[in-house]
Amino acid sequence: MTVKTKDWIMPALFLALPFAFMAPGLIWKSQLLFFIICPIFIIALNIKNVWVKAFLLYVAVWQIALLLLLFNFKDASIGPSLSILFSVMAGAIIYKFISESTIPDEKWHMVIRIAVITQIIIATPQHFGLNPFVWIVGMFTPIVEKLPGHLVGTLGNRNYLAAFIAFSVPFFVGWRTFNIGKWTINPSLIVIFIFLGFCLSPGTLAAIMGMGFLLSYKFSFMKRMVTWSAAMKVATAYAAAYILTTGYHLNEFQALPGQLREMWETGKITLSPIQGDIGRFAMWMTAISQLLSSWPAMIFGFGPAAAWGREYPIHGQYVSVWFQYGLIGLTLMLGYICSTIWFLNKGKHVILLTAVIIICLDMVANFPAEIATTSFMMLVICGLIERERLRGGMR
Repeated sequence: MTVKTKDWIMPALFLALPFAFMAPGLIWKSQLLFFIICPIFIIALNIKNVWVKAFLLYVAVWQIALLLLLFNFKDASIGPSLSILFSVMAGAIIYKFISESTIPDEKWHMVIRIAVITQIIIATPQHFGLNPFVWIVGMFTPIVEKLPGHLVGTLGNRNYLAAFIAFSVPFFVGWRTFNIGKWTINPSLIVIFIFLGFCLSPGTLAAIMGMGFLLSYKFSFMKRMVTWSAAMKVATAYAAAYILTTGYHLNEFQALPGQLREMWETGKITLSPIQGDIGRFAMWMTAISQLLSSWPAMIFGFGPAAAWGREYPIHGQYVSVWFQYGLIGLTLMLGYICSTIWFLNKGKHVILLTAVIIICLDMVANFPAEIATTSFMMLVICGLIERERLRGGMR
């Protein structure tokens, strides 16, 4: 029997475990932490996609390095980084399971539709100040509603809900439609876009532009450009109307010229330590200024769950990955995205391709990979894509 090279990882880890001294004076704790990290190596080497494999291995190595560094500092906490490790591990398992599952694609599409329709039904009364979900949960345990009137479903935040629904938009195309003359009517998509309009979120913009991409996919180049341009104008008009009518985020745009000038002149921006939500532009510039101040940090990042200056995550997945994992991690992420888009476009998998486009657009101003519900949706989509790759014998 021929032994595969990757199978030697288990004996290697078994031999290495007794010598894992990451916590001075606490041998058993060091070995336990190394034992926790081992599954990442095992899962990574059993995943065929080279970009996913490389990213998982990079995360595992970063975690070991982080543990070695943390235990040399008094009162260091490894909790946040381990939570990232467990999340990555869970994601890898879900991704691999879906990519190898025997459930037909259409069944998975229906599961996605059911999940989204359920959230829309739950969230719709919330717009009118009625929250049946809070009432039901409140019967069993005390619960506080911090965003009254917001469309959050059971996800807790309208940005999370909008992203969750936006990622599903392509899977409703062609589902339960009917014709009126030459026009094909899709009631579900009409309801979804009306609902997304009330979510007031970057996910809405991503869905609009993604739909423009899907509708123009088979057009000639010039017609495609016109359709894309129209979709971007609609998204821009929606964003402008939202900002100007509500005043939300207006201060971010007003402060942007001064922040850019300060960033150019000093390499950083000045923020009030007591200011709560500093806005996305300020988040990005704060994180990037820290990265640019150190070339090792720019290349390798500050590590999983590294603090960037505020208690909440950076609202931008690309900047967040760069901050935590450096240009190496960001390159692996972009490598996966580019290779996936190339593969789906070559195979004319327009539904999955549109879903990836929407996810990529949403990640500019959101962090869906760091929220359980949206990351699970992403993993389902990526798992289905990987299954298509494996059918074609591609890695």
